[in-house]
Amino acid sequence: MCGIAGSVVRTGFALENSSSREKALSLLRHRGPDARGECTRDSVWFGHTRLSILDLSEAGHQPMTSLDGRLTITYNGEVYNYRELSASLGLSNLHSTCDTEVVLRAFTAIGALSFRQLNGMFAYALHDQRDNQLWLVRDRLGIKPLYYFLDDERLVFASEIPALLALLGRTPDCDTSGIHEWLLYGNSLGQRTLYHGICQLLPGHFLRLDLESFKSETSAYWSLQKESAIARQVHRPAQDLIATTRDLLEAAVARQLVSDVPVGVFLSGGIDSSAITAFASRHHASRLSTFSAGFDDPLYPDERPKARQVAEHFGTDHHELFIEGREIAGVVETLIDHHGMPFFDAANIPLYLMAKKVSGEIKVVLQGDGGDEVFGGYRRYATLRMHSLLHAFAGVGRIAAGALPASSLRQRILRYCNIFGQKDLGVTIGLLLTAEDLGGEALDVFDASFRQRIATSDPMARYREVRARFAHLDAGQQMSMVDLSIQLPDIYLEKVDRSTMAHGLEVRVPFLDHELVDFVSRIPGYRKMPLGQKKWLLKKALRGIVPDFVLDGPKTGFNVPFKHWLMGPLRGHFVDHLELFERANPRVIQRSVIDQRFAMTEQGKADFSSLLWKLYNFTIWANRFKIRFDT
Repeated sequence: MCGIAGSVVRTGFALENSSSREKALSLLRHRGPDARGECTRDSVWFGHTRLSILDLSEAGHQPMTSLDGRLTITYNGEVYNYRELSASLGLSNLHSTCDTEVVLRAFTAIGALSFRQLNGMFAYALHDQRDNQLWLVRDRLGIKPLYYFLDDERLVFASEIPALLALLGRTPDCDTSGIHEWLLYGNSLGQRTLYHGICQLLPGHFLRLDLESFKSETSAYWSLQKESAIARQVHRPAQDLIATTRDLLEAAVARQLVSDVPVGVFLSGGIDSSAITAFASRHHASRLSTFSAGFDDPLYPDERPKARQVAEHFGTDHHELFIEGREIAGVVETLIDHHGMPFFDAANIPLYLMAKKVSGEIKVVLQGDGGDEVFGGYRRYATLRMHSLLHAFAGVGRIAAGALPASSLRQRILRYCNIFGQKDLGVTIGLLLTAEDLGGEALDVFDASFRQRIATSDPMARYREVRARFAHLDAGQQMSMVDLSIQLPDIYLEKVDRSTMAHGLEVRVPFLDHELVDFVSRIPGYRKMPLGQKKWLLKKALRGIVPDFVLDGPKTGFNVPFKHWLMGPLRGHFVDHLELFERANPRVIQRSVIDQRFAMTEQGKADFSSLLWKLYNFTIWANRFKIRFDT
C-alpha cells in the first residue's frame, strides 16, 4: 500500500516546480514510509511513496516503467490474484515478484480489458507514451482513494487531498453547492468534494486523458447495477447458496493473506471479524496474530472479553491493546488534515489510535468491513420491508408526536414520520442514513443569506440517482445496493483508509472481494434475509466454523461517544474554533442558533449532537485549510 501523486500539463504549459512535488510527496509519506520515487517523462510527472508489502527489494520500486519504455505506472494497492493473472496471460521474464509489474504487463497485453481481471484494491495512474494517453483507474468498490483536478491546462491527482493541493499550489474555493448534502451526511458523496474542481474518481471507473487534444472521458469498467441481476440465483437450492457463499468467503480470505510481511486480523468478536479469523487461521502459514482494543473512556464498549474467547477458540497469538484518548482534540485535527475535508464518522478516532498502536508490530491487517452491507446486517434493511405500512401511518404518527412535550423522544418520532412519509423511496433511504431532517432545523445554523445560497441544491440527488438504478429490487435489497454504492466507499472505507494509512498500516477487507460481492448481490433479499433476519445467509454459511456464541449473540454496534466529548472535554475546543471561524468568515453561521442547539442537547430537550459534531469538524477544516467564504 502506498501514496501516489502526479500531474500532466498540456503542450505549452510547464509542470509545477520541484518544491511543490517535494511537498506533495512529504504529505504522503505516512502512506509509504519505506521509500519514495518520482519520474518525469515529457509533460508527465509521477510520484510515489512506498509501503513495502510484496517484493521488498528494489525491484518493486515505483514509479515503474516497462522494459520497452512505453508504459509508466504509479500504483497504490494490492492485487491478490497477480500470480494467477500472470500465468493466464503467459507473462514471462518478470523482473520482480510484486503485483505492480503484473498490473503494468497486463495492460501491455490486453489494454483496458485488464482492469476487470484485477482482484484486489487499487488506485493507479498509467502513462502510455506510445499512444500519448494517461489513465486513472480505481478498484470496483472504492477501497482505495483517488482524487483529481482537471482543467484545460493540466490534470493533477493524488491519494489524498492535501497532496493534491500542494501540487496545485493553491486551495480552491469551497464548492458551496455541496454543503447542503454535507450537512446531512457529514461527508461529500460520489465524485463531489467541497472544493471547486476537485473530484474523486468513482469506484469501478477509469478516466482516460488524450494528451494531444487534452480531451478526457470517464467510464465504468464494472458496475454493481449490472452485477446485481438476480435471475440466475432465484431458483438455486438454499444449501447451494450457503455452500457457495462459504467457499467464496474462504477463498477471499486465503487470497488476501498474500504478503511478504506478517499479516494480522482486527478481531472485535463480532460475526464478520470472527469469520475472517476462522478462515485466516486455516490458511496462514504460521500462527495468526489478532488484535482487539479497550479504551480508557467507560462510554466505549469493551470488545476485549468476547474477542479473547474467539482468539482462544482459534488459537491465535492474541494482543489486547489499551487506548488512551486524552488527546482527542489533537486526533480530530490530525484526521481532518489527512481527509482534507470535514469528516463526520467519529469512529475514525479509535481506529486511528488502534492503528497507531498496531503499526509498530505489523504492517497488514484484515478487517470485517462490508459484511453488513453485503449480507444485510443493519436493522434498516428489515425496517424497509414494512415501508408501505409505515408510509401509511406516518401522517397519524406526526400528529400524535406533535402533542408530546419537547424531548429527544418527540424529536425521534417526528424524524421517523418524516422519513417514512416521503413519496420517493430514494429520499427515504437517504434520510435513514442521517440524523438530520430535510428542511430548516439543520440549515438554521447558517446565516440567512448563506443559507439561501446552499439550500438551492438537492442534498438527496445522489441517493435518488443511485436508488433508481436498483428499482427492480425489493426495498431492503435496494438499501443494500445503495449502501454498497454510497455509504461504504464515501464514508466507511474512507474512514478506514485515512485512519490506518496515517500510520502506514494496510487494511484488507475480504468481505469486499468482488467475486463474493458479485455472487451475493444476485441473490434476492427474501432469500438472503428471509423474514428480515439479519445476515441469515452468512450465519448459515458460518455455522460450524464460527462459534455459536458469536453467531447467536446480539449485534453490538460501535458507538463513539462524541456527544459526551462535545458536552465535556471538547467543549472549549469547539468554542475556540467557532470563534476563530466567525472572525475569518463573518455572516456564515448563526452563533445564537448553535448555542441554542447546544443548550437543548445538554438539557435533554432534544439531541442535536450529530449536527454539532459536523459543525465542529467543519470549523476545524475551514480554520486549518484557510477556507474563506465569499458572503
